[in-house]
Amino acid sequence: MTSPPIQPQDDAVLRLREAIAVLRSGDFDGATKLLSDPLWDVLEAKFWNAEHPLPASALQALDAYVNLGKSLWHKAGLGQGHPIALYRTTLLSSKAIETALRVLARIYAGCNLGFRSPPPGFWRTVYALTGYIISERFTDRTNRVALTNQSLQLWLMAWLNPLSLAPGRLPVAVRLVGILSKTCSYTLSSPTHAGSGLAAADLMSDTPPMPFARVPAMWEPIAPLYINAQDAAFTIRELTSPSQRTSPNDVYDSLLQSALQVGLTHQEMQDFVRRAMREFGYSNARSIPRVGRADSVTVVIGFIDVWNAVQSQSKAGPKGKLTTPIHSAVVVNHSDGGFLLRVAVTEPLLSVGSLLCLRGSDAEPWSLIAVRWLEETDGTVMIGTEVLCNFGEARIAQHPESAQHLPILTYQKEESSWVIAPYDSSRANSVSQLQVENESWVVAVATELGSDWQRGLVLDNTAFKPE
Repeated sequence: MTSPPIQPQDDAVLRLREAIAVLRSGDFDGATKLLSDPLWDVLEAKFWNAEHPLPASALQALDAYVNLGKSLWHKAGLGQGHPIALYRTTLLSSKAIETALRVLARIYAGCNLGFRSPPPGFWRTVYALTGYIISERFTDRTNRVALTNQSLQLWLMAWLNPLSLAPGRLPVAVRLVGILSKTCSYTLSSPTHAGSGLAAADLMSDTPPMPFARVPAMWEPIAPLYINAQDAAFTIRELTSPSQRTSPNDVYDSLLQSALQVGLTHQEMQDFVRRAMREFGYSNARSIPRVGRADSVTVVIGFIDVWNAVQSQSKAGPKGKLTTPIHSAVVVNHSDGGFLLRVAVTEPLLSVGSLLCLRGSDAEPWSLIAVRWLEETDGTVMIGTEVLCNFGEARIAQHPESAQHLPILTYQKEESSWVIAPYDSSRANSVSQLQVENESWVVAVATELGSDWQRGLVLDNTAFKPE
């Protein structure tokens, strides 16, 4: 009886495990070299962009990835791996601190791509390194700036994480974090006005940094530390309003170049930056009101199923019975703009950019919502969503140049008409025309691309008479 062939991810795990096993404690150059091995990318490809809950093979790859990172941490002599903790001797060498930050960044990258929280002890260790680097006890002035920048990048990736991981956005997010980290600094004093703080954390906790705009009013940390971004405020404001630029902007052009390299349009890049910068918090109100709840709701996932659900709602009598697959969820909290949901799904269905509809009872209308971030822990999926509209309409459209019928969802928002249609790469980046009943609609370039849908603004509509 022959043994089953080794799969690519199994081979990658085996080879990385062998390389880590022979690593000597204190060999920081060897550890750094091992961190750049392409085999890590092989593993990442197995769970990056997977739908959640993760299928078995993707889950195995992610577990192996995180465990290899923790083993590397321990074998290099940086600290213990379960939970992650820092050896005091690591603080005696700037090289050891640099290596520690690189290993932590590798672990966090894998967790980011798999929408999973880092292992226990991760943030406590990051904070221990951060606190030491910025303290007077750290006397290596030559390396302080570089090490501070490394730790800032970890903080900022945590701050940006919920918005950074939709397909194609990661390279832009990494470039944005790299730019911001060079213009930010740590401060022990809470920023006192809008536009001055990016993130905040309690150095005695094991929870990730939170956006400064969402610091709770009653936050009582033991050892608070903030990222001050006053020097970056002007740049960030320019990034959110690129049309107002009257002179070249190297930061914006750098981000745009990163976006174009991965296939994003100008509009998609601007949309991403605006979403990211909402976390910056221009409002003087530092806390976004969030109402805690525990309401059970019904959820439908995916464009076609959402269209069917919304359409069935408009039918009267027995014809309106919902045949679309439904899932149960619990509303953990909500704000004016969205819901935090705990979703009970067993098969891989969810990704950042998924279109959902939600309602509390059969008597309520379906709300159209989009997944903005998700986190999976032990099979439980938490998703942050944005409400697109509360009263959508399912309709049938037709392309004038073909006989193809197209299911679309339409809604009104702020006196504008919007169309959500199935994703079509040939039409997403150009103005298109649709025939809807007795009207001809001109639809703008898609302002948002989801996992299987695209959304565009209706620029004009005129009545027409069918031939």
